[in-house]
Amino acid sequence: MERNTNGGGKINNRVTIAMDDGTFNLLQDIREETKESQSELVRKAIKFYHKFNKLLEGNKNGTARRINFYLDLLSHGEHIILDIDHYLSFLKFVEESPKCDTFWEMNRSIGKAHAEEFTQDLNLISVENVIRRLEACNFFNIVMDAPNRFTLLLGSDIQKKFIKTFLEEVLDGMGFNFELKEGFSKIKLVVRNK
Repeated sequence: MERNTNGGGKINNRVTIAMDDGTFNLLQDIREETKESQSELVRKAIKFYHKFNKLLEGNKNGTARRINFYLDLLSHGEHIILDIDHYLSFLKFVEESPKCDTFWEMNRSIGKAHAEEFTQDLNLISVENVIRRLEACNFFNIVMDAPNRFTLLLGSDIQKKFIKTFLEEVLDGMGFNFELKEGFSKIKLVVRNK
């Protein structure tokens, strides 16, 4: 690393770095795509790392996994971000609606469709991976009681039927052997051996 001061008092710092072929090829691809210099791209990468390095570090609290879920869910346009109060008000409205049976049939149908979709995704081949993905949607928070036992903590008791109905269809449709037990604002999930 060299630090040079030119006549105007501006400091120009030069750094020489070594890259493996794969990283160098990525840099070249980005240069061609953005039409920016290597120096500018490296400066941007350092600033990005400084701002977001917590996502790239050890994933003790699941933040990186959750961000990846968000990117996957939102980038395809099939999901939305919805205020939790809106979500709960919709569920309250459904609960009081004379046509609520139609909603529950639709919820089961959507659960079955998700089961088919999740079965195709090799990253979602375990019950834990499925519920972690749903946890990222803020449907519940997971407490892992044992390797095959989970407590799903709900923000409100009104969510219980919606979550339970949906999970039954998803997990059953994926071929898992499980049991769901309701508690107050929580659902206990026990995964049984096939």
